[in-house]
Amino acid sequence: MLVLILGLGASGGGAEAAEYYLKLGHEVLIMESSVKKLPESLAAMGARFVTKNEALQIAGSADLVVKLPGIPIPYAIKTKAKRTTNDIAALLENPRTEKMLKILIAGDKGKTSTASALSSALSSLGIRAAFSEGIGYSAFHILSELENDERSYDALILELSHWQIRDTAESLDYKWPRIDIIGVTDALQIPSSPNDFTAEGALLFGPWARCVIIPRALKARLVFAGLVPKTKVRSFPAVSNPYKHKSGMELAWECVRSLGFRRKQAEKALSSYKGIPNRLELVGIKDGISFINDSASVLPLSVAFSMRGMRGTPVNLILGGTARDNGDPEMMMDAIDAAASLTLLSGSLTDKLLPLLRRAGIRFSGPFDKMEDAVSAALQAAAERRGSRNTSEIVLLSPGAYADEHFINEFERGKEFRTIAERIIGG
Repeated sequence: MLVLILGLGASGGGAEAAEYYLKLGHEVLIMESSVKKLPESLAAMGARFVTKNEALQIAGSADLVVKLPGIPIPYAIKTKAKRTTNDIAALLENPRTEKMLKILIAGDKGKTSTASALSSALSSLGIRAAFSEGIGYSAFHILSELENDERSYDALILELSHWQIRDTAESLDYKWPRIDIIGVTDALQIPSSPNDFTAEGALLFGPWARCVIIPRALKARLVFAGLVPKTKVRSFPAVSNPYKHKSGMELAWECVRSLGFRRKQAEKALSSYKGIPNRLELVGIKDGISFINDSASVLPLSVAFSMRGMRGTPVNLILGGTARDNGDPEMMMDAIDAAASLTLLSGSLTDKLLPLLRRAGIRFSGPFDKMEDAVSAALQAAAERRGSRNTSEIVLLSPGAYADEHFINEFERGKEFRTIAERIIGG
């Protein structure tokens, strides 16, 4: 099968798609984008770049055209393509996910916290849930795990932005597979009739939805539109919802309850939730030293934001990685000044940062290619500062950069930090 992928993507989604189809033995061509160099791993597997003009010629003969999140397919390619897909559609259509519990979370705000809390709760209830964050995370990552038998799951929890709803609906030819729960966090355009396809609601809701959980203010409009029978629509928050004032948790509670779990089971499952992985996630504490995973910090500005909430406690900061167009290391300097110690991860953004640090006379450890070396250096600095004093220290991974050069993506980078930190805490 010939697969044409429309670029590598700013978050690596095209690269993960290419790796997935290459491992299945398909021929993969990637349309050139802002990324000029094809990753060595993909080139070794047989992928190659083609120009946009070549892609226009190939589109008609390709068996599949894969589009990237939020990037429209060029009209000339769209009209020629036999079949198009995106990562979410490919995951939902895969035979290995046919019998899984499928839950979609949509809305403007709180999607990630809802999906993350729900994934954690279901896992504690014995349901192995795959949680795919919407932006910056490719569902091809989950597909690769399934195809290579690396993991098995009982449930899929997918968060969808407005444009992901449109992309996926189009890729599925506007006929979704069975969806067990569609949860809406806050706002979503509800059409005035089933024939109004200008609203995302008309693309998302339909006979495939077994249960819709939607804010009370939107329930009447959805029922009036006739997209889903009234018997399948539930409004929230319920009076008995113990999390009705906690964003994200309240909808997660309603989803757990709708699956038939009792109140005490739902409360116990959600009470163990620690927060969104890779976003100021407290991994644990050992000898007064807290390990915090903020690997989702991919912009220099976000480091300062993360540091702001830790004033008063010495922070041993681990940062650095891959530069992108919006990566200006100057924006990190205030956060670096506030850190008790600095450890660097290798990468192109780190290379830009080094002259600034040397000019300012700031001491640092690294740069390190391996996360284990970086965590070890930061932990040593924290332990030396703490000494015999009964004080607190923080080891914070907040890279302010992407992870392309030494990790698959920022989620794998965070997973590695978490694994190392848990080993230190447990050992």
